[in-house]
Formats: sequence, structure tokens, C-alpha cells
Amino acid sequence: MGSSITYNDFQATLRAVVEQRSQQYQNIYSIAVRWELDDTNAELDTAHFQSMLKNFDTDPAEVLVLGSDDHYPPGSFLQRKRDSATNTLIIFHYAGHGATKNGSFNIVENMSEESKTADFESAILADVKNPKGFSDMIDVLFILDCCYAHYTTRAPKTTRNVIEILAATSSQTVTARSAPNNTFTAKLANEIARRKKAHHESVEFTSVFQSLLTRPSTRVRPTHALLVGAASVNIPLNGHRMVDPRIIPADYNALFAVNISRDITKEELKELSTWMRELPSFAGLKIENIYHTQSMCLIMRASFSVYTKLHNMQGYNLIAENPGPAIDFLNLQSACFYLCDS
Repeated sequence: MGSSITYNDFQATLRAVVEQRSQQYQNIYSIAVRWELDDTNAELDTAHFQSMLKNFDTDPAEVLVLGSDDHYPPGSFLQRKRDSATNTLIIFHYAGHGATKNGSFNIVENMSEESKTADFESAILADVKNPKGFSDMIDVLFILDCCYAHYTTRAPKTTRNVIEILAATSSQTVTARSAPNNTFTAKLANEIARRKKAHHESVEFTSVFQSLLTRPSTRVRPTHALLVGAASVNIPLNGHRMVDPRIIPADYNALFAVNISRDITKEELKELSTWMRELPSFAGLKIENIYHTQSMCLIMRASFSVYTKLHNMQGYNLIAENPGPAIDFLNLQSACFYLCDS
């Protein structure tokens, strides 16, 4: 089941992922990027993105339309914001074509043979993932509405700040939908608008991702990843806010295993169970079973919005998405014997 973690690290990561931090950003900068010769109707997704931003107390996104001769200026946008001394959020939106080249994610101008490509991973992600490259006062949220966007996801590092990605595709469904179809950006904007209409106080993006997984309209499975950190970007909504979203039980959950490098004492287990029972309803966190292996293995259940922050972290392994209740094996065995004898 993979490598184990210490009990102290287990406690620290669990506490981090269930704490929906309400970061008060002094500055929120947004950029919407698409190609001038795009053939996916990406300008409609730019409009959806701008509509989404209206639900927050932030300015409209700067729109960057890339020409065929441009030397990939989106990186300069991030460079201008990288040394902020105040709590800052950068939201980067891209809509259009995506592809892989030599195992790296590229954004692509169009489907013509002369189409220009730009290596997104080396030009953007390599810089923001470098702890020396960005101030730890800066969080970055990438929204990538294109094919093969899930190739940008990698294992996280635990730091003070957050680098988070929401991608339109996954390894199961690598091709994204283009406007005027119900695109990934449109779904994000609609879900955030729904929450504002329901008077939610804020929006956590792992929770939005969780909700999209439950929608019948989600035919192309999206991907969420934390490149850095163990939290999710959480932005207050504007308007009449009355509902704390943490009191809403999860509608989609995960069953997962945690391998801990030493035995947990009865006192530690009691303390852990008490803490989990006192968590708000959104977390859905509980221990299903405990096994002695080469390490101590805990089988746990949590809302998918909580688990997705743990995904790819050392010691944590997904067992199943949205499983039903455990089957009573003894009763199942008795039923099988009855059917076989009749």
C-alpha cells in the first residue's frame, strides 16, 4: 500500500486538510489566456470565467490573447506578482487546445499543421512550484479548460502557500468539450453562481470539484491537484451571505488507507476519534477499521473534498470513490449458503 508516515505527520496533514482556511486576500489578480487563432470558441469560456469572478469581490481578469509570434508572455504576468508582501491570490485561466509533447503539457494554438505550441510546464509550472521562486504569501489557482490538462498534476509539497490546479480532463477522459457545449469553465461558473444564490459565505474549490463529480452532466471527468500545500483556495462570496458551507454534509466521499509507521496508543486513538466527531459535517471524516501490517493501517472515510487534498501525499492511498456502506460479510455468507442449499 505504499510508504508510511509518522503519527505526527498524519495528525498534521489531517488537521490541515479539514481546516477550510478563510484566507483574507489583500489582492486577487486574474488572467484569462487564449490564442488569437483559436478554433474552440475559447472566447466564450473567457466570458464564463469573467462571470465567475463577478461572484467574488475582485476585479475582472486581464485578458491575454496570444498571437502566433508572441514569446509566451503569460509568464511575465506571474513574474510581476511574484514578490508580493501581502496575502495574494493569482487565478490563471486558459481555454483552448492542449497536448502532450515529450511527456510535458503544452498549450496549442489550433489544429493546423503550422499551429504554434508553448510548453506550459516549463514556462509556468516549473517556476511557481519552486519554493525559492515565489513568495509564500502568494496562492495560485490554475483553471485549465483544454485537452490533456491533467498532465500538469504532480505530487504536492507541504508549504505555507497553495498552488492548486483544476483541470478539465483526466487519465480516463483526455479530451475536453469546447464551447458552445457545457464546458468545464461554464460548469465552474454555474456551480459558484448556485452557491451564491444559496447565500453561502464562501467557496472552497475542492468542494466545487466534489460537486461537479456528482452532476449527471459531467461526462468528461475533471482532475484536481495540489502542487504545493495541503489546503484549497477559499474565497468569500459577495452579496447576502448567511450559510456556512461547512455545515452541509458531503454528497460524495472517499474510502482510503493510511499507513502509520508505529502503533497508535489507545489514548491517541480516543483523542483522534473525539476530534473527528467534533468536526463540521462537510468533512465526513471517520475511521472504518484498523489493521496491523508492517505498519499500522487505518481504513478511513472522508468527503471527497477532504481526501483530494491528501491524494498523492506519502502514506495515503485511495481505495474507492463514493462507496456504499460496508457489506455485512457474515450475513452475506449465510445468504449464499441458503441460496446454494435451496
